[in-house]
Amino acid sequence: MTFKFIIYVGLCFIFFSANVLANDRLSLGTVVDFSEGYYGAATKTEMVASIIQAKYSTENFSVRVDLPYLTISGPSNATTSSNTLYREREGIGDVVLGSMYNVFYNSKYAVAIDVGFKLKIPTASHSDGLGTGEPDESVQIYAYKSLDDFTLMLGTGYKWVGNPKNIGYRNTVSASTGLIYKLSDRASVGTLVDFRQSVFSDLNDQVETTLYGSYKLSSSWRTQLYTYKGITNTSPSLGLGGVISYQF
Repeated sequence: MTFKFIIYVGLCFIFFSANVLANDRLSLGTVVDFSEGYYGAATKTEMVASIIQAKYSTENFSVRVDLPYLTISGPSNATTSSNTLYREREGIGDVVLGSMYNVFYNSKYAVAIDVGFKLKIPTASHSDGLGTGEPDESVQIYAYKSLDDFTLMLGTGYKWVGNPKNIGYRNTVSASTGLIYKLSDRASVGTLVDFRQSVFSDLNDQVETTLYGSYKLSSSWRTQLYTYKGITNTSPSLGLGGVISYQF
């Protein structure tokens, strides 16, 4: 456990506690995500992620916890040898703590800037091929510009990748852009393009596009459906999923 990991856990705990005490808005939800792809290998990998989400938010700050359960079919390097084996495995994934801050907002020009932090806690089994067994930390910056019913988003990020023994992962950068259109007070649609640098220098970077739609079922219930497709051979060939949440 690194010093940086301890600092991130401490900060997330403090911010999470502050939001609980603030007693602002709590939402609970679940995500079901299916994806498949070759990810630079000769054999396809399929994954189903079922995620429970809890989120506290104030006007300018939010903190979220993701608790995933994974079912994976595909090649795995989780052996004592260097051979890549095909197998099916399932179990608890890595818990992710995330926080987001609104650091700037200008109502005249309808511009906002958010800064986010994420900590991946290595709760997934490395021996079963469900995770790396090491923590990851990342920082993201997002800028938003509203134009009537449209919102333009630009983002960038940097991830400090935990390095398992005998595996040469590198830290990575990411970038994203998106356009959101508000159909009504209840419904919106959007598209995203995401770039993520590969953790291996000899593999192509990941690039994928996403289409999604969100709908407020009531003042408390919200739902979202989405689909995404990779552009490079290390990206998911296809993915789709859904989210439903309840805000107290």
